[in-house]
Amino acid sequence: MRKKTHELALASILAALAATLLSLGGVVPLATYAAPVLASAALLAAREDCRPSLAWGCWAVSAALGLLLSADKEAALLYAFLGWYPLLKPRFDALRPRALRVGVKLLLCAAVVGAMYALLLWVFRLEAVVEEFAAASPAMLWTTVLLGAAVFLVYDLALTRLTYLYKKRRTRR
Repeated sequence: MRKKTHELALASILAALAATLLSLGGVVPLATYAAPVLASAALLAAREDCRPSLAWGCWAVSAALGLLLSADKEAALLYAFLGWYPLLKPRFDALRPRALRVGVKLLLCAAVVGAMYALLLWVFRLEAVVEEFAAASPAMLWTTVLLGAAVFLVYDLALTRLTYLYKKRRTRR
């Protein structure tokens, strides 16, 4: 009983931390992409120390709170669409060979971000995003897509390293 209570309290605190980090995306202008990354890093502790149902609940609650409370809806949607990635990362890392693993991760990133922006453009019709895309040249949009893929790979590597450090520190206690 005590372990379940500890897990629930930890998942609740991590969900609140993730929602708070998502809210920073509206305060700091350049945090549109950094805030979801930091918020999803909070899920590493939930994945390692809580039951899978609580870890997924942590993501769902923090995504819902981010969508409701965050001023930067683009960052909140990015977290809602891709914030679950740390929870499934071990399954993607189990793929062999390495080229297949990287290819699947890049396809996942492109599909999820593409679906998110399709939702922003055609369902929610956020005028700021529509104007931003209309003003940009095709070369600039493709450069942004390629840089986004590179940032996703760096994010993936950072999650791997953070997981290693978290496990190392946890076993030292």
